[in-house]
Amino acid sequence: SRRIGLEIEAKFQLGSQWLWQPNIALSSNKNSDYFFQRDGVTQELGDTNLSFSPNIIAGNAIIFAPSTSFQMGLLSKYVGEQYMGNIDSENSKLPAYFVSDLNATYTINPKSLVKEMQFSLLVNNIFNKKYESNGYFYTYDDDFSTPGVITTIEGAGYYPQAGTHFLAGIRMLF
Repeated sequence: SRRIGLEIEAKFQLGSQWLWQPNIALSSNKNSDYFFQRDGVTQELGDTNLSFSPNIIAGNAIIFAPSTSFQMGLLSKYVGEQYMGNIDSENSKLPAYFVSDLNATYTINPKSLVKEMQFSLLVNNIFNKKYESNGYFYTYDDDFSTPGVITTIEGAGYYPQAGTHFLAGIRMLF
């Protein structure tokens, strides 16, 4: 296999209360000279995409921090299309997706037994995007439906991700 990649991360202070943190990973992950047996015949597929290897993943965080105790961030992520198998079958393709989350934290210092308390709220998938980020792909040779004839059957299953959902937490330092 052959892998080529580039990752870029940056941090930009946009005034005293705003921070922007974009990142991107570009890659090309290939199987070299890949062979596959389809319908009982070995075929040379050449260079194929490595399974579960999107060519682009991009993230973004826009953070608003009006004080040292409160901060709020909009987090977004784009994942390009990818294949769940190594044979570049359209049946194994996971489409690209883009999701956004909202995160807020508030910290207090009670100066008692607890030195610091941080309250957090995370709202995942704030736009209720319907998408699949994972799944499985399979092939098998059917030699029983038509005796004497081998037919390669392909199938796939997908794992849909949750719509909008929440996570709240409290962190305490003693």
